[in-house]
Amino acid sequence: MAEQPHAQLLRSELKPQLEENLKTFETVLNMPLNKDVVLRRYRCGGYEACAVYVEGMADDRKISEFILHACKESGCAGAIAPESRAQWLMERCVEIAQCTTERRVQALVTGVLGGMTAVLCDGCAEGLLLETRGFVHRPVNKPSNEAVVIGSQEGFVESLRANLTLLRRYVQSPQLVTERLTIGSGVPTNVALVYLKGVCGEAVVGEARRRLQRIGAPDVQGIGVIQQLIEDRPRAIFPQMLQTERPDRAASCLMEGQFAILAENSPYALTAPVTMFHLIHASDDTFMRWQYGTFLRVVRVVGLILSLLLPGLYVALMLHHTHLIPLTLLLSIAETRADVPFTVLFEVLLMEFSFYLINEAGTRIPSQIGSTVSIVGALILGQAAVSASIISPILIILVALTGLGSYAVPNYSFGLSIVVYRLLIVLTGALLGLYGLLAAALALLMHLCSIRSFGVPYLAPVAPKRPHNPDILLRLSIHRQNRPMFYARRDSWLHGKGRAQ
Repeated sequence: MAEQPHAQLLRSELKPQLEENLKTFETVLNMPLNKDVVLRRYRCGGYEACAVYVEGMADDRKISEFILHACKESGCAGAIAPESRAQWLMERCVEIAQCTTERRVQALVTGVLGGMTAVLCDGCAEGLLLETRGFVHRPVNKPSNEAVVIGSQEGFVESLRANLTLLRRYVQSPQLVTERLTIGSGVPTNVALVYLKGVCGEAVVGEARRRLQRIGAPDVQGIGVIQQLIEDRPRAIFPQMLQTERPDRAASCLMEGQFAILAENSPYALTAPVTMFHLIHASDDTFMRWQYGTFLRVVRVVGLILSLLLPGLYVALMLHHTHLIPLTLLLSIAETRADVPFTVLFEVLLMEFSFYLINEAGTRIPSQIGSTVSIVGALILGQAAVSASIISPILIILVALTGLGSYAVPNYSFGLSIVVYRLLIVLTGALLGLYGLLAAALALLMHLCSIRSFGVPYLAPVAPKRPHNPDILLRLSIHRQNRPMFYARRDSWLHGKGRAQ
Protein backbone atom coordinates (compact mmCIF):
# COMPACT_ATOMS: atom_id res chain seq x y z
CA MET A 1 0.00 0.00 0.00
CA ALA A 2 1.36 3.39 -0.96
CA GLU A 3 2.47 5.54 1.93
CA GLN A 4 0.67 8.85 2.37
CA PRO A 5 2.56 12.04 1.45
CA HIS A 6 4.94 13.46 4.06
CA ALA A 7 4.71 10.27 6.12
CA GLN A 8 8.30 10.61 7.26
CA LEU A 9 7.68 14.14 8.54
CA LEU A 10 4.55 13.01 10.36
CA ARG A 11 6.51 10.32 12.19
CA SER A 12 9.13 12.83 13.35
CA GLU A 13 9.25 14.87 16.55
CA LEU A 14 9.52 18.59 17.13
CA LYS A 15 12.90 20.31 16.95
CA PRO A 16 14.09 23.09 19.30
CA GLN A 17 14.15 25.56 16.40
CA LEU A 18 10.78 27.22 15.79
CA GLU A 19 11.49 27.92 12.10
CA GLU A 20 12.20 24.24 11.37
CA ASN A 21 8.99 23.21 13.09
CA LEU A 22 6.97 25.75 11.13
CA LYS A 23 8.48 24.54 7.86
CA THR A 24 7.43 21.00 8.82
CA PHE A 25 3.86 22.16 9.45
CA GLU A 26 3.78 24.16 6.23
CA THR A 27 4.90 21.13 4.24
CA VAL A 28 2.54 18.64 5.90
CA LEU A 29 -0.45 20.99 5.73
CA ASN A 30 0.25 22.00 2.10
CA MET A 31 0.74 25.68 2.75
CA PRO A 32 0.30 28.18 1.19
CA LEU A 33 -2.20 26.25 -0.95
CA ASN A 34 -4.34 25.69 2.14
CA LYS A 35 -5.54 29.22 2.83
CA ASP A 36 -7.54 28.23 5.91
CA VAL A 37 -4.49 27.05 7.89
CA VAL A 38 -3.29 29.91 10.09
CA LEU A 39 0.19 30.38 11.59
CA ARG A 40 -0.19 33.20 14.13
CA ARG A 41 3.22 34.38 15.32
CA TYR A 42 3.52 36.41 18.53
CA ARG A 43 6.08 37.22 21.18
CA CYS A 44 5.77 35.81 24.64
CA GLY A 45 8.20 37.48 27.02
CA GLY A 46 11.65 37.31 25.48
CA TYR A 47 11.05 34.63 22.86
CA GLU A 48 8.88 33.98 19.82
CA ALA A 49 5.94 31.60 19.71
CA CYS A 50 3.38 30.58 17.09
CA ALA A 51 -0.21 29.35 17.29
CA VAL A 52 -1.23 26.93 14.52
CA TYR A 53 -4.92 26.31 13.82
CA VAL A 54 -7.46 25.85 11.02
CA GLU A 55 -9.83 28.73 10.41
CA GLY A 56 -13.43 27.68 10.91
CA MET A 57 -12.51 24.56 12.87
CA ALA A 58 -11.10 26.48 15.85
CA ASP A 59 -12.79 29.24 17.83
CA ASP A 60 -11.05 32.58 17.11
CA ARG A 61 -12.37 34.09 20.33
CA LYS A 62 -10.81 31.38 22.48
CA ILE A 63 -7.48 31.76 20.70
CA SER A 64 -7.46 35.56 21.00
CA GLU A 65 -8.65 35.79 24.60
CA PHE A 66 -7.27 32.69 26.31
CA ILE A 67 -4.00 32.18 24.41
CA LEU A 68 -2.70 35.35 22.76
CA HIS A 69 -4.07 37.86 25.27
CA ALA A 70 -3.34 35.60 28.26
CA CYS A 71 0.30 35.20 27.24
CA LYS A 72 0.67 38.93 26.72
CA GLU A 73 -0.88 39.88 30.07
CA SER A 74 0.89 37.23 32.14
CA GLY A 75 4.28 38.91 31.97
CA CYS A 76 6.07 35.77 30.83
CA ALA A 77 9.69 35.88 31.84
CA GLY A 78 12.30 35.35 29.18
CA ALA A 79 14.63 33.83 31.76
CA ILE A 80 12.78 30.51 31.70
CA ALA A 81 14.95 27.65 30.37
CA PRO A 82 14.13 27.17 26.65
CA GLU A 83 13.32 23.46 27.03
CA SER A 84 10.72 24.30 29.73
CA ARG A 85 8.89 27.09 27.91
CA ALA A 86 5.93 24.97 26.79
CA GLN A 87 5.43 23.56 30.28
CA TRP A 88 5.69 27.06 31.77
CA LEU A 89 3.12 28.40 29.34
CA MET A 90 0.69 25.63 30.27
CA GLU A 91 1.13 26.17 34.02
CA ARG A 92 1.27 29.99 34.17
CA CYS A 93 -0.18 31.59 31.04
CA VAL A 94 -2.70 29.65 28.99
CA GLU A 95 -6.26 29.85 30.37
CA ILE A 96 -7.78 26.87 28.58
CA ALA A 97 -8.74 23.89 30.74
CA GLN A 98 -7.89 21.09 28.31
CA CYS A 99 -4.21 21.53 27.51
CA THR A 100 -1.46 18.92 27.04
CA THR A 101 2.16 18.92 25.97
CA GLU A 102 3.10 16.95 22.86
CA ARG A 103 6.30 16.18 20.94
CA ARG A 104 4.98 14.09 18.05
CA VAL A 105 4.27 15.96 14.83
CA GLN A 106 1.48 13.58 13.81
CA ALA A 107 -0.42 14.07 17.08
CA LEU A 108 -0.15 17.84 16.75
CA VAL A 109 -1.27 17.83 13.10
CA THR A 110 -4.21 15.51 13.86
CA GLY A 111 -5.29 17.80 16.69
CA VAL A 112 -5.04 20.92 14.53
CA LEU A 113 -7.12 19.32 11.76
CA GLY A 114 -9.71 18.38 14.37
CA GLY A 115 -10.16 21.97 15.55
CA MET A 116 -7.52 22.20 18.28
CA THR A 117 -4.69 24.74 18.42
CA ALA A 118 -1.00 23.89 18.58
CA VAL A 119 1.35 26.39 20.26
CA LEU A 120 5.05 26.09 19.36
CA CYS A 121 7.81 27.92 21.25
CA ASP A 122 11.26 28.84 19.96
CA GLY A 123 13.98 26.83 21.70
CA CYS A 124 11.59 24.14 22.95
CA ALA A 125 11.18 20.70 21.36
CA GLU A 126 7.71 20.39 22.86
CA GLY A 127 4.43 21.98 21.86
CA LEU A 128 1.07 22.60 23.47
CA LEU A 129 -2.18 21.13 22.15
CA LEU A 130 -5.18 23.15 23.35
CA GLU A 131 -8.89 22.48 23.12
CA THR A 132 -10.30 25.30 20.98
CA ARG A 133 -12.88 23.51 18.83
CA GLY A 134 -15.50 25.90 17.59
CA PHE A 135 -16.83 24.50 14.32
CA VAL A 136 -20.52 24.67 13.52
CA HIS A 137 -22.59 21.54 14.00
CA ARG A 138 -26.26 20.68 13.92
CA PRO A 139 -28.13 21.26 17.19
CA VAL A 140 -29.89 18.43 19.00
CA ASN A 141 -33.25 17.79 17.32
CA LYS A 142 -35.91 15.11 17.17
CA PRO A 143 -34.85 11.74 15.73
CA SER A 144 -35.88 11.49 12.10
CA ASN A 145 -36.02 7.70 11.67
CA GLU A 146 -36.95 6.48 15.16
CA ALA A 147 -39.89 8.67 16.03
CA VAL A 148 -41.91 7.73 19.12
CA VAL A 149 -45.25 8.75 20.55
CA ILE A 150 -44.18 8.58 24.20
CA GLY A 151 -40.61 9.14 25.34
CA SER A 152 -37.57 11.28 24.74
CA GLN A 153 -37.50 13.56 21.72
CA GLU A 154 -33.70 13.97 21.46
CA GLY A 155 -31.51 12.44 18.79
CA PHE A 156 -27.78 12.10 18.26
CA VAL A 157 -25.99 14.69 16.10
CA GLU A 158 -22.76 14.68 14.06
CA SER A 159 -20.58 15.91 16.95
CA LEU A 160 -18.93 13.14 18.97
CA ARG A 161 -18.56 15.38 22.02
CA ALA A 162 -22.25 16.32 21.94
CA ASN A 163 -23.27 12.67 21.60
CA LEU A 164 -21.14 11.62 24.57
CA THR A 165 -22.69 14.44 26.58
CA LEU A 166 -26.18 13.21 25.70
CA LEU A 167 -25.26 9.70 26.84
CA ARG A 168 -23.82 10.94 30.12
CA ARG A 169 -27.01 12.89 30.79
CA TYR A 170 -28.96 9.63 30.65
CA VAL A 171 -26.36 7.49 32.48
CA GLN A 172 -24.98 9.62 35.29
CA SER A 173 -22.73 7.00 36.81
CA PRO A 174 -18.99 7.04 37.57
CA GLN A 175 -18.88 3.51 36.15
CA LEU A 176 -19.66 4.80 32.65
CA VAL A 177 -16.38 4.40 30.77
CA THR A 178 -15.57 6.18 27.50
CA GLU A 179 -12.50 4.89 25.66
CA ARG A 180 -11.30 7.11 22.81
CA LEU A 181 -9.70 5.45 19.79
CA THR A 182 -8.54 6.62 16.37
CA ILE A 183 -9.18 4.34 13.40
CA GLY A 184 -8.26 4.68 9.73
CA SER A 185 -4.70 4.43 8.47
CA GLY A 186 -5.02 7.32 6.00
CA VAL A 187 -7.77 9.68 7.13
CA PRO A 188 -8.19 9.14 10.88
CA THR A 189 -11.63 8.99 12.49
CA ASN A 190 -12.21 9.51 16.21
CA VAL A 191 -14.46 6.90 17.80
CA ALA A 192 -15.57 6.23 21.36
CA LEU A 193 -16.18 2.82 22.93
CA VAL A 194 -18.69 3.31 25.75
CA TYR A 195 -19.75 0.76 28.38
CA LEU A 196 -20.73 0.41 32.02
CA LYS A 197 -17.87 -1.11 33.98
CA GLY A 198 -19.02 -4.03 36.08
CA VAL A 199 -22.15 -4.52 33.95
CA CYS A 200 -20.83 -5.22 30.46
CA GLY A 201 -18.77 -8.40 30.22
CA GLU A 202 -15.02 -7.82 30.13
CA ALA A 203 -14.55 -10.39 27.36
CA VAL A 204 -17.10 -8.61 25.15
CA VAL A 205 -15.50 -5.21 25.74
CA GLY A 206 -12.05 -6.62 25.03
CA GLU A 207 -13.25 -8.19 21.78
CA ALA A 208 -14.87 -4.91 20.69
CA ARG A 209 -11.69 -2.99 21.46
CA ARG A 210 -9.57 -5.53 19.58
CA ARG A 211 -11.79 -5.39 16.47
CA LEU A 212 -11.74 -1.59 16.42
CA GLN A 213 -7.96 -1.46 16.78
CA ARG A 214 -7.61 -4.06 14.02
CA ILE A 215 -9.36 -1.88 11.41
CA GLY A 216 -6.77 -1.12 8.74
CA ALA A 217 -8.93 0.66 6.16
CA PRO A 218 -7.41 3.93 4.88
CA ASP A 219 -10.61 5.82 5.73
CA VAL A 220 -13.70 4.92 7.74
CA GLN A 221 -16.69 6.95 6.63
CA GLY A 222 -19.11 6.68 9.49
CA ILE A 223 -20.83 4.18 11.72
CA GLY A 224 -22.16 2.06 8.85
CA VAL A 225 -18.64 1.27 7.64
CA ILE A 226 -17.49 0.47 11.18
CA GLN A 227 -20.39 -1.94 11.56
CA GLN A 228 -19.39 -3.84 8.41
CA LEU A 229 -15.75 -4.02 9.48
CA ILE A 230 -16.31 -5.45 12.96
CA GLU A 231 -19.39 -7.68 12.59
CA ASP A 232 -19.05 -11.41 13.24
CA ARG A 233 -20.37 -12.27 9.77
CA PRO A 234 -20.04 -9.32 7.36
CA ARG A 235 -21.60 -11.31 4.50
CA ALA A 236 -24.79 -12.08 6.43
CA ILE A 237 -27.83 -10.07 5.38
CA PHE A 238 -29.24 -9.63 8.88
CA PRO A 239 -27.67 -6.83 10.95
CA GLN A 240 -25.64 -8.07 13.92
CA MET A 241 -25.46 -4.71 15.68
CA LEU A 242 -28.20 -2.27 16.61
CA GLN A 243 -27.89 1.11 14.94
CA THR A 244 -29.83 3.79 16.79
CA GLU A 245 -30.10 7.57 16.65
CA ARG A 246 -31.70 7.81 20.11
CA PRO A 247 -29.59 8.51 23.23
CA ASP A 248 -32.25 6.96 25.50
CA ARG A 249 -32.15 3.72 23.48
CA ALA A 250 -28.35 3.61 23.63
CA ALA A 251 -28.43 4.31 27.38
CA SER A 252 -30.92 1.49 27.89
CA CYS A 253 -28.61 -0.88 26.01
CA LEU A 254 -25.66 0.17 28.19
CA MET A 255 -27.62 -0.61 31.34
CA GLU A 256 -28.49 -4.05 29.98
CA GLY A 257 -24.82 -4.95 29.63
CA GLN A 258 -24.14 -3.95 26.03
CA PHE A 259 -21.49 -1.57 24.75
CA ALA A 260 -21.94 1.36 22.37
CA ILE A 261 -19.71 2.78 19.65
CA LEU A 262 -19.96 6.40 18.56
CA ALA A 263 -17.95 8.09 15.82
CA GLU A 264 -17.23 11.65 14.78
CA ASN A 265 -19.58 12.94 12.05
CA SER A 266 -22.09 10.11 12.60
CA PRO A 267 -25.50 10.83 14.17
CA TYR A 268 -25.93 7.20 15.17
CA ALA A 269 -24.62 4.80 17.81
CA LEU A 270 -23.86 1.11 17.38
CA THR A 271 -24.74 -1.20 20.25
CA ALA A 272 -23.85 -4.86 20.68
CA PRO A 273 -24.20 -7.70 21.39
CA VAL A 274 -27.77 -7.87 20.10
CA THR A 275 -30.33 -10.55 19.39
CA MET A 276 -33.14 -10.58 16.86
CA PHE A 277 -35.55 -9.57 19.59
CA HIS A 278 -33.71 -6.28 20.15
CA LEU A 279 -34.46 -5.37 16.55
CA ILE A 280 -38.24 -5.62 16.97
CA HIS A 281 -38.31 -3.56 20.17
CA ALA A 282 -39.18 0.14 19.95
CA SER A 283 -37.96 2.88 22.24
CA ASP A 284 -41.37 3.85 23.55
CA ASP A 285 -42.21 0.29 24.65
CA THR A 286 -40.51 1.07 27.96
CA PHE A 287 -42.52 4.23 28.55
CA MET A 288 -45.89 2.52 28.05
CA ARG A 289 -47.86 0.29 30.36
CA TRP A 290 -46.79 -3.29 29.85
CA GLN A 291 -50.17 -4.26 28.34
CA TYR A 292 -49.83 -1.65 25.60
CA GLY A 293 -46.20 -2.54 24.91
CA THR A 294 -47.03 -6.24 24.62
CA PHE A 295 -49.92 -5.56 22.23
CA LEU A 296 -47.77 -3.39 19.94
CA ARG A 297 -44.98 -5.96 19.87
CA VAL A 298 -47.47 -8.66 18.85
CA VAL A 299 -48.68 -6.37 16.07
CA ARG A 300 -45.07 -5.91 14.89
CA VAL A 301 -44.36 -9.63 14.89
CA VAL A 302 -47.55 -10.37 12.94
CA GLY A 303 -46.62 -7.64 10.45
CA LEU A 304 -43.11 -9.09 10.13
CA ILE A 305 -44.46 -12.60 9.44
CA LEU A 306 -46.96 -11.27 6.88
CA SER A 307 -44.25 -9.26 5.17
CA LEU A 308 -41.94 -12.26 4.99
CA LEU A 309 -44.33 -15.05 3.97
CA LEU A 310 -47.52 -13.61 2.48
CA PRO A 311 -46.34 -13.00 -1.15
CA GLY A 312 -44.56 -16.38 -1.26
CA LEU A 313 -47.65 -18.12 0.12
CA TYR A 314 -49.86 -16.45 -2.51
CA VAL A 315 -47.54 -17.49 -5.35
CA ALA A 316 -47.22 -21.06 -4.05
CA LEU A 317 -50.99 -21.51 -3.71
CA MET A 318 -51.82 -19.98 -7.10
CA LEU A 319 -49.20 -21.95 -9.03
CA HIS A 320 -49.15 -25.32 -7.27
CA HIS A 321 -51.96 -25.72 -4.71
CA THR A 322 -55.13 -24.08 -6.00
CA HIS A 323 -57.11 -26.96 -4.45
CA LEU A 324 -56.30 -25.53 -1.00
CA ILE A 325 -58.00 -22.21 -1.77
CA PRO A 326 -61.73 -21.98 -0.90
CA LEU A 327 -63.80 -22.24 -4.06
CA THR A 328 -65.55 -18.89 -3.69
CA LEU A 329 -62.23 -17.08 -3.19
CA LEU A 330 -60.62 -19.00 -6.06
CA LEU A 331 -63.44 -18.03 -8.42
CA SER A 332 -63.14 -14.40 -7.36
CA ILE A 333 -59.38 -14.41 -7.98
CA ALA A 334 -59.80 -16.16 -11.33
CA GLU A 335 -62.38 -13.60 -12.40
CA THR A 336 -60.13 -10.65 -11.56
CA ARG A 337 -57.18 -12.30 -13.32
CA ALA A 338 -59.09 -13.30 -16.43
CA ASP A 339 -57.74 -10.42 -18.52
CA VAL A 340 -54.28 -10.18 -16.91
CA PRO A 341 -51.65 -11.29 -19.47
CA PHE A 342 -48.84 -12.00 -16.97
CA THR A 343 -48.09 -14.93 -14.73
CA VAL A 344 -48.64 -14.73 -10.98
CA LEU A 345 -44.88 -14.70 -10.32
CA PHE A 346 -44.27 -11.85 -12.75
CA GLU A 347 -47.16 -9.89 -11.23
CA VAL A 348 -45.76 -10.21 -7.71
CA LEU A 349 -42.21 -9.29 -8.73
CA LEU A 350 -43.46 -6.33 -10.77
CA MET A 351 -45.53 -4.96 -7.89
CA GLU A 352 -42.71 -5.50 -5.38
CA PHE A 353 -40.31 -3.60 -7.61
CA SER A 354 -42.86 -0.81 -8.21
CA PHE A 355 -43.58 -0.47 -4.49
CA TYR A 356 -39.94 -0.10 -3.51
CA LEU A 357 -39.24 2.13 -6.50
CA ILE A 358 -41.88 4.54 -5.16
CA ASN A 359 -40.43 4.23 -1.67
CA GLU A 360 -36.89 4.98 -2.84
CA ALA A 361 -38.03 7.87 -5.01
CA GLY A 362 -39.98 9.35 -2.10
CA THR A 363 -36.88 9.10 0.08
CA ARG A 364 -34.47 10.76 -2.35
CA ILE A 365 -36.48 13.55 -3.94
CA PRO A 366 -36.92 16.98 -2.30
CA SER A 367 -39.57 17.06 0.40
CA GLN A 368 -41.57 19.75 -1.43
CA ILE A 369 -42.64 17.28 -4.11
CA GLY A 370 -42.64 14.13 -2.00
CA SER A 371 -46.43 14.08 -1.71
CA THR A 372 -46.65 14.22 -5.50
CA VAL A 373 -44.79 10.93 -5.81
CA SER A 374 -47.17 9.27 -3.36
CA ILE A 375 -50.18 10.51 -5.33
CA VAL A 376 -48.71 9.44 -8.66
CA GLY A 377 -47.76 6.04 -7.26
CA ALA A 378 -51.19 5.46 -5.76
CA LEU A 379 -53.15 6.62 -8.81
CA ILE A 380 -51.11 5.41 -11.76
CA LEU A 381 -49.52 2.23 -10.41
CA GLY A 382 -52.62 1.28 -8.48
CA GLN A 383 -55.93 2.12 -10.03
CA ALA A 384 -54.60 2.61 -13.55
CA ALA A 385 -52.76 -0.73 -13.52
CA VAL A 386 -55.91 -2.54 -12.38
CA SER A 387 -58.09 -0.74 -14.95
CA ALA A 388 -55.66 -1.67 -17.70
CA SER A 389 -55.82 -5.34 -16.61
CA ILE A 390 -52.08 -5.42 -15.95
CA ILE A 391 -52.40 -6.24 -12.25
CA SER A 392 -55.15 -8.06 -10.36
CA PRO A 393 -56.84 -6.16 -7.50
CA ILE A 394 -56.06 -8.81 -4.88
CA LEU A 395 -52.35 -8.36 -5.53
CA ILE A 396 -52.65 -4.66 -4.68
CA ILE A 397 -54.02 -5.69 -1.27
CA LEU A 398 -51.25 -8.25 -0.75
CA VAL A 399 -48.48 -5.80 -1.63
CA ALA A 400 -50.01 -3.11 0.59
CA LEU A 401 -50.15 -5.51 3.57
CA THR A 402 -46.61 -6.64 2.84
CA GLY A 403 -45.29 -3.09 2.72
CA LEU A 404 -47.09 -2.10 5.91
CA GLY A 405 -45.64 -5.15 7.63
CA SER A 406 -42.12 -4.11 6.58
CA TYR A 407 -42.58 -0.60 7.93
CA ALA A 408 -43.90 -1.92 11.24
CA VAL A 409 -40.37 -3.18 12.03
CA PRO A 410 -38.64 -0.41 14.06
CA ASN A 411 -35.13 -1.19 12.80
CA TYR A 412 -34.56 -0.02 9.22
CA SER A 413 -31.72 -2.44 8.44
CA PHE A 414 -33.68 -5.41 9.77
CA GLY A 415 -36.66 -4.37 7.64
CA LEU A 416 -34.49 -4.33 4.51
CA SER A 417 -33.14 -7.80 5.29
CA ILE A 418 -36.74 -9.05 5.48
CA VAL A 419 -37.34 -7.60 2.00
CA VAL A 420 -34.40 -9.53 0.54
CA TYR A 421 -35.46 -12.82 2.10
CA ARG A 422 -39.06 -12.24 1.06
CA LEU A 423 -38.01 -12.18 -2.60
CA LEU A 424 -36.07 -15.42 -2.13
CA ILE A 425 -39.10 -17.04 -0.51
CA VAL A 426 -41.30 -15.90 -3.42
CA LEU A 427 -38.94 -17.62 -5.88
CA THR A 428 -38.80 -20.86 -3.90
CA GLY A 429 -42.58 -20.83 -3.56
CA ALA A 430 -42.91 -20.40 -7.34
CA LEU A 431 -40.55 -23.31 -8.02
CA LEU A 432 -41.61 -25.85 -5.38
CA GLY A 433 -44.88 -24.64 -3.94
CA LEU A 434 -45.58 -25.00 -0.24
CA TYR A 435 -42.74 -27.49 0.09
CA GLY A 436 -40.31 -24.89 -1.16
CA LEU A 437 -41.89 -22.29 1.15
CA LEU A 438 -41.41 -24.54 4.18
CA ALA A 439 -37.87 -25.44 3.10
CA ALA A 440 -36.98 -21.77 2.70
CA ALA A 441 -38.46 -20.91 6.11
CA LEU A 442 -36.53 -23.78 7.71
CA ALA A 443 -33.29 -22.72 6.01
CA LEU A 444 -33.85 -19.15 7.21
CA LEU A 445 -34.43 -20.36 10.76
CA MET A 446 -31.23 -22.45 10.63
CA HIS A 447 -29.35 -19.43 9.32
CA LEU A 448 -30.64 -17.30 12.20
CA CYS A 449 -29.50 -19.95 14.67
CA SER A 450 -25.98 -19.83 13.21
CA ILE A 451 -25.51 -16.06 13.52
CA ARG A 452 -23.58 -14.61 16.45
CA SER A 453 -23.24 -11.03 17.65
CA PHE A 454 -19.93 -10.78 19.49
CA GLY A 455 -20.35 -14.40 20.51
CA VAL A 456 -24.01 -14.08 21.57
CA PRO A 457 -26.51 -16.34 19.69
CA TYR A 458 -28.88 -14.33 17.50
CA LEU A 459 -32.04 -16.11 18.73
CA ALA A 460 -31.06 -16.21 22.40
CA PRO A 461 -32.51 -16.36 25.01
CA VAL A 462 -35.11 -18.48 23.21
CA ALA A 463 -32.73 -20.69 21.20
CA PRO A 464 -30.57 -21.55 23.03
CA LYS A 465 -32.59 -20.91 26.17
CA ARG A 466 -31.00 -18.54 28.66
CA PRO A 467 -32.23 -16.96 31.92
CA HIS A 468 -33.75 -13.60 31.12
CA ASN A 469 -36.26 -10.93 32.05
CA PRO A 470 -39.83 -11.34 30.75
CA ASP A 471 -39.12 -8.62 28.18
CA ILE A 472 -38.23 -10.51 25.02
CA LEU A 473 -41.29 -10.85 22.80
CA LEU A 474 -43.91 -10.09 25.41
CA ARG A 475 -43.25 -7.18 27.72
CA LEU A 476 -44.60 -8.25 31.09
CA SER A 477 -44.93 -6.18 34.25
CA ILE A 478 -41.94 -4.06 35.29
CA HIS A 479 -42.14 -5.62 38.77
CA ARG A 480 -41.11 -8.97 37.29
CA GLN A 481 -38.10 -7.61 35.41
CA ASN A 482 -35.46 -8.20 38.06
CA ARG A 483 -32.94 -10.37 36.20
CA PRO A 484 -29.93 -9.10 34.28
CA MET A 485 -29.77 -9.92 30.60
CA PHE A 486 -28.05 -13.21 29.93
CA TYR A 487 -25.00 -11.56 28.29
CA ALA A 488 -24.43 -9.13 31.18
CA ARG A 489 -22.13 -9.97 34.07
CA ARG A 490 -23.73 -12.27 36.63
CA ASP A 491 -22.35 -10.13 39.46
CA SER A 492 -23.58 -6.88 37.89
CA TRP A 493 -24.02 -4.14 40.47
CA LEU A 494 -26.89 -2.62 38.46
CA HIS A 495 -29.25 -5.61 38.68
CA GLY A 496 -30.51 -7.80 41.45
CA LYS A 497 -33.54 -9.37 43.03
CA GLY A 498 -34.31 -6.21 44.94
CA ARG A 499 -34.29 -4.01 41.85
CA ALA A 500 -38.05 -3.91 41.24
CA GLN A 501 -40.32 -4.27 44.25
